[in-house]
Amino acid sequence: MRLVGTLKPKVIQFNSMQLGIKVGLQKSSFSDLQATQPDFCEVWFDSAKIDEYDDLFAYTKSLGIKCGLHFWGALDGILANLCFPDQKLLSASRELVKKTIDAAQKHHCKYVNVHPGGSRMAGVDFTKGRFYEQGEQVDFSVCVELLSESLTELAHYAYQHEVNLLVESVPSRAIGGDWYSEEDRTKILNLGELPLAYLQPLLDIPHLGFTNDFGHTAANLVSQNRAEIFEYLYKTTQLLASKTRLIHAGYLIPPYNGTDYHGSLYNEIFTTDLALPNYQEMKQLLKLFSNQNEIGILAEPKSDHVGNFKFLKALISESSKTS
Repeated sequence: MRLVGTLKPKVIQFNSMQLGIKVGLQKSSFSDLQATQPDFCEVWFDSAKIDEYDDLFAYTKSLGIKCGLHFWGALDGILANLCFPDQKLLSASRELVKKTIDAAQKHHCKYVNVHPGGSRMAGVDFTKGRFYEQGEQVDFSVCVELLSESLTELAHYAYQHEVNLLVESVPSRAIGGDWYSEEDRTKILNLGELPLAYLQPLLDIPHLGFTNDFGHTAANLVSQNRAEIFEYLYKTTQLLASKTRLIHAGYLIPPYNGTDYHGSLYNEIFTTDLALPNYQEMKQLLKLFSNQNEIGILAEPKSDHVGNFKFLKALISESSKTS
């Protein structure tokens, strides 16, 4: 049963397509914010280190920059999971998200963004940036029912705390090495990530928004047929545009094996047909949001967040022009 809110808080929202930058606990985030003066920033938020972000929040406040929180959490080395049928992990994961929502309210953040979880438990080492397979995979149908319960409860909780809850598309496979290593993309882990086709019906849950990570969405389809993948990405983005509140402007490169990629937007490959979506296709995707408010967008490169911010700003300007 879905919970219906009795409160009507004034949820902080985007008023137009606003450009953000990714930040975290690293010292470079402070200089990145100073250099770019973005509309907002998205914080890579480790829910086990909530108090360690106080200096970052104070700095963004001093610059007049609003934040969003990208939730990450773990329980005894197991990645938080909002849909796996292990009651201890499920309950702890929901509580970690609630603590993150509490922090978001305290610091007047725009949103908390979560991943849905998967049909298999995943070991995680945030310091090394690695996932590990744990245990057996369960049926997706079981996970969808539990995810519906999680997102209904958490979206209502966020609404009560004047925060937007967003759920993000995830790639179908994980990298079996360093998250950001191009070479390790050939090492594949099966963490049973929930396909977007299973998540999509849940986006009607009250007070829940969608984060479309273009690279993640494209990675839902494992194929060497590039045209087939882009058609899927375009049609899915178009279908879910009205539910989308945040865009992660990422792309894939071969092999299109269901894994993620964190390349720079100004990399020459982004102008070629190896990138998916490439420069021209990214403009096509952004045009789908030309008549829609409340959209935030940012890039998530491995490095040089300032350079990617400036490139994305120019790309957005170019996409807004009439072709």
